[in-house]
Amino acid sequence: MAKPGRLAIKVAAAGLLLLFALATAILFTAPRPGPVDFATLAPGRGSTLICPADLCLAASEARPAPVFTISAERLAAKLRRHASGEVGVEEWPGEDPLRLRFVHRSLLLRLPEVIDAQIIPRSSGAASLALYARPAIPALDFGAARARMERWIEALSR
Repeated sequence: MAKPGRLAIKVAAAGLLLLFALATAILFTAPRPGPVDFATLAPGRGSTLICPADLCLAASEARPAPVFTISAERLAAKLRRHASGEVGVEEWPGEDPLRLRFVHRSLLLRLPEVIDAQIIPRSSGAASLALYARPAIPALDFGAARARMERWIEALSR
């Protein structure tokens, strides 16, 4: 039978191995959640949603999205340019030019946050968008996702 001191060391070592495995999974694999259906989306804890009221019918807590006086294609291009200019953000390729997906990794821990965007054409050549950001570990986000989405909307409004 192991002495109590040796048992504690073995338990601590097993805990460290488990922690290392979890950290490796978070840091080196990007989450690939399925496509977002903004019409039925109910945001999870720690997530941020900016969306036109006529699209996000199930999300009463969504911040309303502005309407931009540019075409949907130009808004998508502007969003791509702005997002790619931010440190830690990369775009994941997709088939629909008006549905974009980005992943942002935090600088210190490299924790991923998935950001989905849908550009919505409006009448008279205008456009709006829906943005949904969800960090991998909401408890460690501290409002960063919300602040990022607010910055993106402000940048797109210029």
